[in-house]
Amino acid sequence: MGKFSWVVLLLVFLALPGCGGGTSPNATGSPAAETRARPTRAEPVRLIAFVGSASKPPAQEAKAAYEKQNPGVTVDMTFGGSGTLLQQMTLEKTGDIYMPGSDDYMDKAEAKEAVIPGTRAIVAYLVPMICVQKGNPKGITGLADLARPGLTVGLAEAGAVCLGDVSAQSLENAGLLAAVRKNVITYARSCEQTQQLVQLGEVDAVIGWDAFQQWAPDKIDVVPIPLEYARPRTIPVAISVYSTHRGAAQRFVDFLTSTEGKAIFSKHGYSVEPPPG
Repeated sequence: MGKFSWVVLLLVFLALPGCGGGTSPNATGSPAAETRARPTRAEPVRLIAFVGSASKPPAQEAKAAYEKQNPGVTVDMTFGGSGTLLQQMTLEKTGDIYMPGSDDYMDKAEAKEAVIPGTRAIVAYLVPMICVQKGNPKGITGLADLARPGLTVGLAEAGAVCLGDVSAQSLENAGLLAAVRKNVITYARSCEQTQQLVQLGEVDAVIGWDAFQQWAPDKIDVVPIPLEYARPRTIPVAISVYSTHRGAAQRFVDFLTSTEGKAIFSKHGYSVEPPPG
């Protein structure tokens, strides 16, 4: 065989798939095959949650725990008064999750058709209490004492904060609303601000939640309010009708109401079982 024939055979051999330097678009290891084999990354998910500040400490911890277990998911929480948050959510038509500080504001959200029916769930329970400075230096024993001359009282603002509605209703049930209002020197626009009033010594007492004592155990004591005047409330959660990530929002709701999620709330002094009575 001549030199020319050998050269032709060599060129044909090198052109065969898997031989020499030639590549087949379908061969394993080719750029096309590597593209098909490479796993696709899930798109990052950003959930927007409107959360009543009555549950701020455990909600922040639950957010961190959930995000650690679910890389790529971020839960942005806006805290404030439940009424203010509901108004913001409906006016801006945004948000994935609504978690007010009390069930009555979830009732309002449902009436406004701002949350998806059937997604409402209970995370924890709150019991109204009189919150006083550590050691109870003013000797407050009940709602009637809040009307004593010289006592300074702080209340949450009704209509903006669920606690404000609870406080007004409790005092009205006891026939003390007008008398106690004479001692009110300030109204707070969130549960967090209400708690800070007594924690920082700006007032002698506020009507707050039992969990406030756990927020600042070295600063706050609590005095019970009879159930005939103030009933316990729930911390509910539901998915907003404006949600663009309903599946991810449901998974976060499921986490909040799971054993792990409720353990976080319990650790912060919140009741996760219905209070007696």
